[in-house]
Amino acid sequence: MSSRYRLTAMLVTVVLTACGPAAGPQQEAGQGPVLARVDDQAIRAEDIQASLALLPEPARIGMLNNKETLRRYVEEYAHKEIIYREALKQGVDKDPEVRRQLAAAERSIVTQRMLEKTLADKTRVTDDDMKKYFEAHKDEFTAEDRWTLAHIQFDSLKAAQDAAARLARGEDFAKLAQALSTDPMSKDKGGLLGTVERSKAPPEFIQALAAMKKGEVSAPIKTQHGYHLVKLVDIQPGGLVAFEGVREPLRQFLTQEKYRQALDEYLTTLKKNHKVELQTAEINRFAETHTLVKK
Repeated sequence: MSSRYRLTAMLVTVVLTACGPAAGPQQEAGQGPVLARVDDQAIRAEDIQASLALLPEPARIGMLNNKETLRRYVEEYAHKEIIYREALKQGVDKDPEVRRQLAAAERSIVTQRMLEKTLADKTRVTDDDMKKYFEAHKDEFTAEDRWTLAHIQFDSLKAAQDAAARLARGEDFAKLAQALSTDPMSKDKGGLLGTVERSKAPPEFIQALAAMKKGEVSAPIKTQHGYHLVKLVDIQPGGLVAFEGVREPLRQFLTQEKYRQALDEYLTTLKKNHKVELQTAEINRFAETHTLVKK
């Protein structure tokens, strides 16, 4: 999911398993289990759940998949509570910069919650949405041919021509590559370069390869590295990608598109009830002054 859609992550509640009995020494009636105490403050399972929900998804999932890591997280939470209480004693929460940051965080969370409540239904993407887009835009889901290539690199045209003559007489391409190639990265592999999409092949190779059949070797091709005899070892034809292969990227793309459209419509509606005046000259001056890289 896009970073824009992670804006609701702070509102997600992570449900932990193993909640224990309804009452007991670690639990007070009508409330969740107490995992720790700092002075008179109980740290409950729901406090940890809410804290975990603020983490980036990979970190949160990693935390929930490791009992020892999760246990240490609870301990660290308690340690931070100690520091927080000491900060309150010293009046750090009254610091103007702290108040400014808290106000900014509150504004951001409230705005995010409003967007989540307002746009959630409008940004939901169904399988039917994805299949309709896939059918209407098949040209966007067509894979290129993939070429498996090998080459023998030479310092001179004559050396390449002499090797081409030897190949024409039936000598083995891989053995010649091992014996003659000046490319140290591929010579010990019989000249094998690997498999690439057609458009990502070395540009000097593409025109020659397009006219070749599987197993054929090109005439000498000049590049900045010298001269090359290129063998088209294999061709994997391109074509339409299976829908299942693009399901999740397509879901993310359509979700972003729906979000942008829904947000634009929502802002258009809001602007009818709110007066917005953009001071263009001041905005431009601000942008010019605060841009880190000056042109």
